[in-house]
Amino acid sequence: MKSLLGLILLLQTAILFGQNPTGSDTIELPVYDTTSIEIRSTNSFYFCSKLYKIPRDCDSNDQSNCCSFNAQIHKALPGLMSGQISCYDGTSLFWTYFDNVSDAKQSFEGYPGQIKKQMKTFKQEDIKLFVCNTEVVATKLSYTTLQGYKLSEIRFYGTINGQTIHGHLSLQQKKSSEELTPFFRQLVRF
Repeated sequence: MKSLLGLILLLQTAILFGQNPTGSDTIELPVYDTTSIEIRSTNSFYFCSKLYKIPRDCDSNDQSNCCSFNAQIHKALPGLMSGQISCYDGTSLFWTYFDNVSDAKQSFEGYPGQIKKQMKTFKQEDIKLFVCNTEVVATKLSYTTLQGYKLSEIRFYGTINGQTIHGHLSLQQKKSSEELTPFFRQLVRF
């Protein structure tokens, strides 16, 4: 009887361990270490450590004052990593915060070479740009896509109020900051 009881316990143990594979074929539980969330606002947003009211006149024929903000917040990066304020007239300001100036500079310098290869025509010129009344390193890019669309944008990087930033201003047929809406003129000047 003792040996029968011992045999039953031994078989039970073997069956229990046999049902849990321990080889490399097992799938581990997921680890969500790159989660992010997108936030949106139509009333206000922070930029250059200052709170701005978003123009939201969307009922008129002129859509230049119908704007919205969105941003990405990442679990791995504390605080706001990137943001965008866009108006329905095609003017948009995009930015990304960096931990240091060298990373922002590298991102700034790498972009023109990448996009130049994809365009029918391409022109680049250094310009003087102020973002939140702080002078930053900037270049204006004007190009024609392979489909014939003519676009221009201003790319920049620098440190503003202790935050290192790289960004770009997308312009729709605007050649000077005087052609921007009063809202955008408080953010950028060129």
